[in-house]
Amino acid sequence: MSFQPYALWLIAGILLMLLELLVPGLVVIWFGIGALFAGFVAFLGVGKGVQIAVFLAVSILSLVFVRKFFASDEESQGVGAERLVGKECTVVEKISPEKYGKVKVEGELWLAESDEECETGDKVKIVSIEGTHLIVKKIN
Repeated sequence: MSFQPYALWLIAGILLMLLELLVPGLVVIWFGIGALFAGFVAFLGVGKGVQIAVFLAVSILSLVFVRKFFASDEESQGVGAERLVGKECTVVEKISPEKYGKVKVEGELWLAESDEECETGDKVKIVSIEGTHLIVKKIN
């Protein structure tokens, strides 16, 4: 059984797009898009060199230009706890240089430390994350 080149490109494109469902983040879909375009060019009867060039060009262009429309703001601001750096929050349990306290940020309670006294109700800014707790600085 022999497949036409356009059919192979089409199958590769579909498989790559399905693989995207298993891979976190937009990673392989761009190659799937490139493969579909290469399949279209193959269907028109152009040579293998042009098919490969179209595959590479469309994959790279879609990665560079189209990804901006699919990427969320959260993705560009960091992932996980790193997204909290720079945010302001409220102290819900007193923080002192000798003892962790708690802050509430985005509806969640976090352990926090600071090199200065922060009373309940004070506004603080998250400057970094260390392990499972936040490093905060009092907002004056």
